Amino acid sequence: MAEDATLERGHCIRCRGDTEVRVVTDVSRKRQAKPGRSVSQWWLVGLAAVLSAAAAWWLHRGSFRYDDDVIHHRPPVWTVPVVAVAGSVLAAPLVANRPVLVNLIFVLAWVWAVVLAFIDFSVRRLPDKLTLPAYPLAALGLALCSWQIGDWQALLWAAICAASAVVGFLLLALFGSSKEGLGLGDVKLAGVLGGLLGWLDPMVAVLGLLTGFILGGLVAVVIMIARRGGRQSHMTFGPAMILGAYLWALLG
Repeated sequence: MAEDATLERGHCIRCRGDTEVRVVTDVSRKRQAKPGRSVSQWWLVGLAAVLSAAAAWWLHRGSFRYDDDVIHHRPPVWTVPVVAVAGSVLAAPLVANRPVLVNLIFVLAWVWAVVLAFIDFSVRRLPDKLTLPAYPLAALGLALCSWQIGDWQALLWAAICAASAVVGFLLLALFGSSKEGLGLGDVKLAGVLGGLLGWLDPMVAVLGLLTGFILGGLVAVVIMIARRGGRQSHMTFGPAMILGAYLWALLG
C-alpha cells in the first residue's frame, strides 16, 4: 500500500515498499525556477555598461539641451567612461534573486534614471520626452514581469503607488514652501519611480520616495546655508529622488 508523507509545501515523498519516489508539484517547481544572480544573468551588467556608455556620449554632445537652457554644469570629456562604469557597477546589485525579465526591466530603468539625473544636474530640468514615454513603457515592462511570475497583484500595487506618487508630489510642488524647489518634472519622475518600487512592495515605494524627498531637502538646506541659493532658488531634486529609489530597490 502506498503511503504519503508531506515534507513541505510543494514536496511529497511517496513510498512503495522499499522505494521512495519524490514528487515535486508545480508550486515547488515554479519557486525553484527562479534564477539567482547566476552567470547567465551577468550579461545584464554588460548591457547596462553598453547602454550607459551610449547614453554618456549622447549626454556629452548636449543633444538634450534646448536653445534657452541655462547650463549649470557642463560635462567634461571624462564623463563618458565615468557614467559607463557607474552605470554598470551600480546596476550589478540590481541583478538580484529574481527572474531574468524582472532584472532586465530594472536594469533598463536604472540606465534611464542615470540619464535623467545627469540632465537634471546639468540644466535643472527633466525633459518630457524622457519622462512621459516612461509611463507606458514601465507599465508594459511591469506587466510582462507580473505575467512571468504570475503575480498580477504586484501590477495593481504598482499602478496605485504610481498614481499616489503623482498626486502627492504634485501637491508638494503646488503648495510647498519653495515652489522652485520641486518642479513638474519631479512630479512626473515620482510617478514612474513609485510604480517601479510599488511593484516590488508598496512600503518600498513609500520609503524610497520619502528617502529621496528627504535627501533633496537636505541638499537644498546645504545650498542655502552656503549662500548659493535662496528659498526661491531652483533646486535639483531629481538625482536625490533617484538615489532614494535606487537604495530601496536594492532592499526590496
